[in-house]
Amino acid sequence: MNCPHCGAALVIDQLKQVKYCPYCGAEIEIKEETPETVAGAIHGIAKTFFNQTADKIRYNRDHAAEIAEQKRREKDEEAKRTRKIMVGMFAAMGVVMVVMMVVMRLIGE
Repeated sequence: MNCPHCGAALVIDQLKQVKYCPYCGAEIEIKEETPETVAGAIHGIAKTFFNQTADKIRYNRDHAAEIAEQKRREKDEEAKRTRKIMVGMFAAMGVVMVVMMVVMRLIGE
């Protein structure tokens, strides 16, 4: 259906009996169901459903990507902590070995 004032294409909301043209603001009264108004209502409902579904899919995809990125960062941090602990342990072992060698030399003499 087109606006009788400016000719713009309209999507008719089947639940409303009065519609305003989004382009020129003209009030358009819808008195009866026609194939055009029913098709417009179905199109509007389908479009709304599609857009809402697409929004949910995008949100879920983005949220899953955020969670995966957070998990990756947590694993990286854990690996860094583990490396630091291991380096500290090897350093401590090296110090212990040096001390043992010094003690053995002192005892051996």
